[in-house]
Amino acid sequence: MTRAVASRSHMSEETESFIKELEAKHGEVEVVSSGSSLKFCLVTEGKADYYPRYAPIMGWDTGAGQAIVEAAGGKMSRYEDQERFYYNRENLLNGWFLVEMPEYKMNLTAKLSHGLAVFFCV
Repeated sequence: MTRAVASRSHMSEETESFIKELEAKHGEVEVVSSGSSLKFCLVTEGKADYYPRYAPIMGWDTGAGQAIVEAAGGKMSRYEDQERFYYNRENLLNGWFLVEMPEYKMNLTAKLSHGLAVFFCV
């Protein structure tokens, strides 16, 4: 089953549309509602496949999470051009993004990274 993690307080129409697209592609999708940076950890641990954030967010809310996901082999890409976010910019507002872990990495991460994710996310 495909799993997506989404914000409790920032569920946009675009996020709901993304989840419906996943359902059309993969069948049933479990949506896990979680707060703050825990969403990054759930993707890193393999407990979620996607984290769509289709609402603005500040860079200080995403920098550490992006580092954790990327260190585990996943990616966080900007909605508008699928490039990664870079920090220490004049404008600290991040736009929309998608966090995902490639399936082959997810299988490995599910086996090996529980301790890594707990280490980073506690």
